[in-house]
Amino acid sequence: MEFYVNGQQLDITLENEKTVGEVLRSFETTCIQNKCATIGVTINGIPVTADIFDEEAAKPITENLKIEATVVSEDNVADAFKDAAVKIKALVTELTEIPVNMQNGNDAKAKKSIAALADTIDDFCHIVAMSALFSERFGTIKIEGKSLSEFFSDFSPVLQELNGALESEDTVLTGDLAVYEICPRLNALCDAVKDF
Repeated sequence: MEFYVNGQQLDITLENEKTVGEVLRSFETTCIQNKCATIGVTINGIPVTADIFDEEAAKPITENLKIEATVVSEDNVADAFKDAAVKIKALVTELTEIPVNMQNGNDAKAKKSIAALADTIDDFCHIVAMSALFSERFGTIKIEGKSLSEFFSDFSPVLQELNGALESEDTVLTGDLAVYEICPRLNALCDAVKDF
């Protein structure tokens, strides 16, 4: 049997494990002890989804079995939050320039900043999803007194309004939303996650 974690082959010794499920349970115990969580498993090249997990787990261990696990650690998530804070700070600088860029006819630069905003929020939400695996450490994140879900619930209408302003080519509203609504929220987001 071959066992890989994040692409690196491990030299493991089986104790009493006879099935794939027993190996995975043993591995998960080790993950928990090391503040890690498994976020994906592939067996012989096939991703193991929830609907086939029980079937795969019941299979016996064979010589040609290849298990690949993808794990994330608590520290990986903390580092991802720190990196996101740096990227968001840089983005805030770009977003504050949107009104000037639009007034000067540099709509392409302004739209590029707004596209970067969408990508950055998407990436941040992915980090938030990973942080839920370590709720003891990250479950207490507050942004201006709000939980992450409350913060994004309040932020979503502003982003929808920005999208509407872009579609209607309302450059004044686009600039105002970027500078006075979005940037302060992004700064608050940075402050909440930069020191993990």
